[in-house]
Amino acid sequence: MLEIYDCTLREGEQAGGVSFSVKDRVDIVKALDEFGIEFVEVGWPIQEEVLEAFEALEKEKLGTKLVAFGSTSLVKDVEQDANLNSIIESKAKYACIFGKTWLEHIEKQLKISKEENLEKIFKSITFLKKNRLDVFYDAEHYFDGFKANSDYAFATIKSASLAGASRIILCDTNGGSLPEEVKEIVKKTADFLKENKLNAKLGVHIHNDSGLALANSLEALPFIEHVQGTINGLGERVGNLDLCEFIPLLMLKKKMKLSFNLEKLKPLSNLVYKAANLPSQIRQAFVSERAFSHKGGVHIDATSKGASYSHIKPEDLGLEHSLILTSLGGSACVVSTAGKFGIELDKKDEKVKTKIKEVIDYLREQEKRGYDLGNIEAEQFMIINKFFGNYKEFFKIEKWEISTGDKGSKAFVKLKINGDEFEEQEQVSGGPVEALYSALKKAVSKKYPEIDKLELTDYKVRIAKAEGSESSVRTSIDFSDGESFSTVGVSENIILSSLEAIEKAFNYYLNLIN
Repeated sequence: MLEIYDCTLREGEQAGGVSFSVKDRVDIVKALDEFGIEFVEVGWPIQEEVLEAFEALEKEKLGTKLVAFGSTSLVKDVEQDANLNSIIESKAKYACIFGKTWLEHIEKQLKISKEENLEKIFKSITFLKKNRLDVFYDAEHYFDGFKANSDYAFATIKSASLAGASRIILCDTNGGSLPEEVKEIVKKTADFLKENKLNAKLGVHIHNDSGLALANSLEALPFIEHVQGTINGLGERVGNLDLCEFIPLLMLKKKMKLSFNLEKLKPLSNLVYKAANLPSQIRQAFVSERAFSHKGGVHIDATSKGASYSHIKPEDLGLEHSLILTSLGGSACVVSTAGKFGIELDKKDEKVKTKIKEVIDYLREQEKRGYDLGNIEAEQFMIINKFFGNYKEFFKIEKWEISTGDKGSKAFVKLKINGDEFEEQEQVSGGPVEALYSALKKAVSKKYPEIDKLELTDYKVRIAKAEGSESSVRTSIDFSDGESFSTVGVSENIILSSLEAIEKAFNYYLNLIN
């Protein structure tokens, strides 16, 4: 059985701008446990928040094995090393420490002899073993070290194995190795361990600097029993092996019998992106919003008729095909999207054909402005129902004003609902969008109190059309009443784009519940 070891909480936090709180660590470990990951590296307990996370996780009933990370001793006397002692203090049963393989780093960074480095590896592992930890050894820069001096690279992992390391993990730390190099070096290393009767399991830890982490990890598979990676490929520089791509590939393509719950993978990926405060990557295989989306008319037509353009069934991951409503999709796109909302369209009907053309023209105009409605279901619903259904504008904004400064923001809105006018004013300590949202919600609730159940949960802005200081922005806002949806606004005025998204969301919600 292949062991999968997740190091998102340590490697992932080394990605630019990423920082995990104690709560983030606990939530992610619990999600990794539900997904089925065997080993989870909680982090380097010499950091106070990581130690707190270990303490918090003691109260959880977990099947996954928690691992404390560290390095070989930073001082001569291993028993006095704060780094190693923090691993013991974490109360983890498993430790993963890294040590040097590449002579260039030993001489230039550590400034010690190669013999002293071997001794450091041996004594560090021995000390942790004496304290009843199962020790994994990460051989840092192993592939570069091997290419420079294979005999010394072998000596480092022999020292680790003789000291009692149960796993030897070969690290492509700078992500510069090619697949054929990885395959050759891992095979030679596996042969070396076998010939010398060293019983440690062999594994790999591959970075993605050359875009080859997935390919390199696959090449190593015949010779290893352990793979390290991160959720969404987060990590130092451009990241690590992405377990969200690697694991489904093993299970669905290579038919390996691994006990992961693939239906939990997408929620896990989303959780990590949210905790890392990073946008999801649209080109990410298996779990991205676009992984099973179809935009081209031929693709949509085929998919709607049961002839899939996907390489696997999205249902294997608890997902489904989604259609991107776009002018490029042609009539097939409009018909299929309408069908999703229970509206059956006959493409041969002349009136329907005219309406479909109107939709496509409308989409083309929206795309020119930078809307990128993609597969946003609320936006699709509104467009289809405006042209083919019974979509209703429950209110119309007649006037709005906003003022903001260092002491907060103030908003005024005037609405018309069924011929009656409603006004509302709101002052908040926060920003203009919060003030506008609150004022509009209060005004609408005077006629439709059910709108109070709706909450704004997320707010994102990006450039829609780059034209210097006159650029337009695309505002995407998430809402929830227990069920979540998103709406979009575009304008050269960021407040106006926000107001558009909020107004659309309120009208969409009222159409759903009335």
